[in-house]
Amino acid sequence: MLRLTSRATNDGWYALSLDHDFQIYLRHDGDSLVSAAYHRSTNTWTHGPSAPDDLTSNPDAIQEFCKQAVAMARSAGAPSIGFVLLVADEFATAEINPDFDNPGSIPELREAIIADPKSVLHDSTLPFEEHSWRLVPYPASQADSIATAVTLSRRFDPFLSQLRNYGNSNNFPIRTLAASAPLVSLLTLPTLHREPTEKPFIAVFSYSRFTVLACFNHHGDLILIRTLQHRGQRRPSNLRHAATTTAIALEIPTPEVRILPLGGKEVEWIASDLSQAFPDSEVRTIRWEETPFHVAGSAEVFPEMLAALVGAPDEETPLATSHTFSTLRTEGWATQDFSPPAAEEMGIFPDQAEMKLLRAAKFARIGMACFTLAVLAWVGMGIAGTLNKPEWNFRSEEATVVASKLRIYNAKMKEIDHWDNLLSDRSKAWANMELLARFFPEKSGIMLRTFNHSVSIQAQPGAEKAGFVKQWNISGYARDEALEKTLTDFSTSQGISAAFTEVSRVTGVQAFRTDFPTRSIVVNIRTMENSNWKDRPPEEISDSDETTYPYSFDLVITQRFESDDPLALDVTAPPPTPSPKAP
Repeated sequence: MLRLTSRATNDGWYALSLDHDFQIYLRHDGDSLVSAAYHRSTNTWTHGPSAPDDLTSNPDAIQEFCKQAVAMARSAGAPSIGFVLLVADEFATAEINPDFDNPGSIPELREAIIADPKSVLHDSTLPFEEHSWRLVPYPASQADSIATAVTLSRRFDPFLSQLRNYGNSNNFPIRTLAASAPLVSLLTLPTLHREPTEKPFIAVFSYSRFTVLACFNHHGDLILIRTLQHRGQRRPSNLRHAATTTAIALEIPTPEVRILPLGGKEVEWIASDLSQAFPDSEVRTIRWEETPFHVAGSAEVFPEMLAALVGAPDEETPLATSHTFSTLRTEGWATQDFSPPAAEEMGIFPDQAEMKLLRAAKFARIGMACFTLAVLAWVGMGIAGTLNKPEWNFRSEEATVVASKLRIYNAKMKEIDHWDNLLSDRSKAWANMELLARFFPEKSGIMLRTFNHSVSIQAQPGAEKAGFVKQWNISGYARDEALEKTLTDFSTSQGISAAFTEVSRVTGVQAFRTDFPTRSIVVNIRTMENSNWKDRPPEEISDSDETTYPYSFDLVITQRFESDDPLALDVTAPPPTPSPKAP
């Protein structure tokens, strides 16, 4: 797939027609076809490929048209073509179902009218299969509906499909867009109508086969769009009546009128007719050569082409800031595609994400192959290096010597482990003095009388490890605040554990840790009244005088270490010192 198409590397296969650097426009007004080419990089317009009148129905002419188009694009250095068909010979509208009255449902209706127009339109007898339908919103609050439906026939579907197929066959992206010329023409109004939007106005788009009336309120928002078919005549016979009745129905009796000649032959008659219909209104006919929608010396470049290309005026005019024209421009309502590729055609090739995944998989396979080769080379070099090491030249007679050295090493390690166990820091004097200082700091309301610390081993017959018990016997005197706080805290499991943990943190001695399941602490406190206590005023109380302490106490702390504790004593006989001589 990646070898047969450039879809993985050329984004032109997936870009919108109006986003391509090289674009070809074909305008069909029912009488003739006009072709023009635009190169965005150089901002130049030229004659497009030759377009005979039977182009859209003649396969040979289509092939020649595509051949010329691709040649022009390649000559301009463009990697793709954006093709835009402007349909200017038909335009019709239809009402949507009045049950749809919520402007918030416009996005859903926009998709629904494409997939199932019958579910959106009010008239169920319309030729749904033969026409393509698109939605155009009415943002104005006084509009009778939230939107209208615009339709074009599907007669150009085969032509556009052949253009795309030619691009597929020649591996050159040709993206197509079939747009309604009157809808695209709406984009010219913000540039043409620069006056402040203080009065409602009607834009009259005059084409050779029909005339379109677009009515706007004083905010510049679209109220209604309708079409008047010429029915074989050069102008609509009921223009004056249709314009006046529409204006009265919309409550805009004196609107300004702008006439946009886009192929109609009776523009002067239309201006005269509308001046009579609205005698108190300004009726102005647009002269395209005085606007930005004109290319001097290029008769094949029509205003709709420039409007589709530009999409917005160079400067923000009052009309450009209205809700209608900001959404027409940013949400693409005016340039909707009436002949998109069918689902069957889209399913032939992977989409952009899938093509990128295929390309990534290709590079992943190459990377995996390189990685595999690198691994094989590394393994081979490792094997070669290993075979060249002295160990591979090891002689069997050396095994006895190595085994003897290993036995000596193991015996030495056992001896070291044995003495390390016996010499572990379990109960050093300085650490116990630190415990005493931490338990009973200066000015704590306690005076110590005696302190005794002892350690006893609890060995079991035949066991390799023995547990042991550490005991602290402390007696002294206490005042009221020390009795209620310090000694009471020591009597609880949580309080004594916190005190031991603090001593372990300060001294670094692991024997004071209480978070091992093989250790337990029991505290026994006995308090009594001090028979020698004498009540004295505060200024006569001395910390070193036992008669100033109303209570005496005896504190016994017992910490037990089980035989499976990390600090349990190794009670086996010391291993013999290994002989340095190998057997």
